[in-house]
Amino acid sequence: MKRKRYYLKSLIDSKYCIPVIWAIGLSLSILLARSYYILEQKKIEIKFKNEVDQFAASLHREFELNLVSLHTLATLFKSNEIPSYQMFITESQSIRKRNSSFLALEWVPWVKHEMRSFYEKKHQQEFSDFSFSEKDSFNQLVNAKIRKEYFPVYYVDPFAKNKNAFGYDLGSEKERYNTLKSSQLLGKPLISGNVKLVQEKTNPEGCLAFLPIFIDNESQKNYDPKNLKGFVLGVFKFSKIFEAANNTNISKEIRMSLLNQKDGISKDTLFTYQSKQVDAQINFTHQFDLPILWGKKWVLVADPTITYIKNERTSYPLIILIAGVVFTSLLVLLFYSFSKRNTQLTQLNIMKSKFLSLISHDVRGGIGTMDVLLKLVLEDFESYDKTQLKEIIKSIEQNTTSIHFTLENLISWSKNDLLALKPEKSLFSIIELFENITEYFQPIINLKSLKFSTHYFTNDTYIHADKNMILASLRNIISNAIKYTQKEGEIQVRLHQSKTKHLIEIEDTGIGMNPDELNRLFEYNKTHKKEGTGGESSTGIGLLITKDFLDMNNAKVHVESTLGKGTTFKITI
Repeated sequence: MKRKRYYLKSLIDSKYCIPVIWAIGLSLSILLARSYYILEQKKIEIKFKNEVDQFAASLHREFELNLVSLHTLATLFKSNEIPSYQMFITESQSIRKRNSSFLALEWVPWVKHEMRSFYEKKHQQEFSDFSFSEKDSFNQLVNAKIRKEYFPVYYVDPFAKNKNAFGYDLGSEKERYNTLKSSQLLGKPLISGNVKLVQEKTNPEGCLAFLPIFIDNESQKNYDPKNLKGFVLGVFKFSKIFEAANNTNISKEIRMSLLNQKDGISKDTLFTYQSKQVDAQINFTHQFDLPILWGKKWVLVADPTITYIKNERTSYPLIILIAGVVFTSLLVLLFYSFSKRNTQLTQLNIMKSKFLSLISHDVRGGIGTMDVLLKLVLEDFESYDKTQLKEIIKSIEQNTTSIHFTLENLISWSKNDLLALKPEKSLFSIIELFENITEYFQPIINLKSLKFSTHYFTNDTYIHADKNMILASLRNIISNAIKYTQKEGEIQVRLHQSKTKHLIEIEDTGIGMNPDELNRLFEYNKTHKKEGTGGESSTGIGLLITKDFLDMNNAKVHVESTLGKGTTFKITI
């Protein structure tokens, strides 16, 4: 249990604790947010694919229904007699009402050259300008050239919108002719490639569906290409079929393209539905292979737009990230609070030790001074007159008072929380402190026959600091100067002023220090016990407390010393 507490304390105290918590917390927050982001992205992708699949199925059904309608129209032409134009129009209009995807329905007979004149004259009875036509190199309609066979648009509904197609020979265009001949030879209905519908100004992409009609052909198993009557033809506009198929209300933010697969590898784009900018950063492209329809293998390819992805996104990943950062911040603050509190307790315990050491130092110094004075009197009592004895007793009384004052402070600090001691700054005269110090140490100064002097090189002798701390600091430095200065030595105290700061110099001609001692003078983990010139004892902690007191009052201390020549303390405050 103690070991666990020790490890916990070590962890809290470690300077790496907070950065590690930050790193772990932030990493976990980003990981959770990213995981949810990826999960959400997968859900969006699944939803997107389901929408596309449903639309693709609806699109296929729409194509199938329209192709079935062509079979209905084909029943008119399966009898031996060709139905009249009016019968064709009636049935065609009925079919187009049910299937709005048809742009036009047509009857295209197979006409050999020797029958061209018959077919043209028959229609000219009702349409005087009717003739077989084709397009020239300038894309203009002209009379069809003489060829072995023709595939003219003989019936067309609606007529007004498709007037230019009336009489147009589909066999005059190579691609359409190839589709017609393939359907004739195979005896199967086929769909042409992509066709630009000249009668449509917007979205002209479309295709033609050819349903071959044979003479006496009750079954496709017994057909003869030579018995071809013609073709029932349906003109499809892709945009109309896509709109009719959109009964699933697929999002308008999905771009879909209908592709024609030629050889299993290459594909041609036939039509693009809802052409908008897609999100190139997200690979959501979905492909749906439509079942083969009348010889055509079409592929539906869909891509989500930027708006689609944005609409499906939620703010949960961001919320998770923010929540993680907030939680990590709170955890860091908690550990920081524990660490700071622990540091404060450690510092306050150190402060407690320092104060107790200071009190011990002052009491020991006062008692030591009285001990020296009493020994001197006892050794040669008869040689002292009343005046000298009075001074000695007065000095002993001052020391007793000082010790009493120190003990009173100890009691006061223990009652008012020794650990919470802070400097109480005020304005006071430095001369008052030096007079107090001089009077305090005068018996020892006299005893060691020291030359002690104070010099003030400024009229402004007032400083702003904690008076008791500065007094204790100066008294400790001067005490050391007296302690480590030989008899008949000299101690000088000087006060200078520079702008807003005061410089206090305490110089002695004592034993001094070597460079190693000087460098380690204020190291708290070192003690510097050194006996005085008169055999005075030392705890080695007085200067450490002095340094702390000066630091608390924003004062700087600098020490210069030469072994055998003396020491100078310079305090800037």
